[in-house]
Amino acid sequence: MVLLYVDDKIITGENESEISRLSDDLSVHFEMKNLGEIGCFLGLEVDKLENGYLISQRGYARSLLERFNMGESKPMTTPMEPNLKMKKDQGKELKNVKLFRQMVGSLIYLIITRPEIAYSVGIVSQFMQCPTNVHLDAAKRILRYVKGSMDHGLWYKKCDDYLLNGFVDADWIGDANDRHSTSGYCFNIGSAVISWYSKKQGVVALSSMEAEYIAATMAAQECIWLRRLISDILQEVDYVVKLKCDNESSIKLASNPIFHARKKHIEM
Repeated sequence: MVLLYVDDKIITGENESEISRLSDDLSVHFEMKNLGEIGCFLGLEVDKLENGYLISQRGYARSLLERFNMGESKPMTTPMEPNLKMKKDQGKELKNVKLFRQMVGSLIYLIITRPEIAYSVGIVSQFMQCPTNVHLDAAKRILRYVKGSMDHGLWYKKCDDYLLNGFVDADWIGDANDRHSTSGYCFNIGSAVISWYSKKQGVVALSSMEAEYIAATMAAQECIWLRRLISDILQEVDYVVKLKCDNESSIKLASNPIFHARKKHIEM
């Protein structure tokens, strides 16, 4: 099905004749060129399968491995070592920082279809100014993980249940340099991941409960925006969106409307 949002109206085309008629109508007002079904666009590869669509960047990932001479490297099963804490002055300073910056910049573009590497890429991107060999090894490990997961991507499967739901988590004091935590969330509609986020928090959380609470607050803001967007272009979100968090204390704090002493220093 083709769905367009034009002049505050929903226009759909469920067969070839409707799509052709819609294309003819639009060509009257806009300069258009029919390129057929999408296959590759700006490095994004779209595979139409029997029960859905797979969006990946296999070709782009392959070119990254060749560009940085990682084609013959050993694949890894995870993008980063568990509980890895990197510091600014750890290791020897690189003589050629351009290579590291190009590598990280290329990996940032790969996050478009690979949400699972967002956290790891976000960590190594914090050392762009003065990278060391330790930071370079961490970036190379991400590429080695990409080599072992070339077929990974975003899977949009046909289903009857298109309810919005989200997951949120936080890495408490994960940054060994300034003790800031990292927030992370993702939102799905059915099986499709439509929004994800991984970024260091702006304040220092004094407990894992606070770190999770701050992350849940940011996820709630994204949830409100997604509800309004879906209501504008598709259908009214008339149900409660479930935001799943793994910290019981932060859940109780969020559900308690009474001001609590444990969060008074993060109220502002």
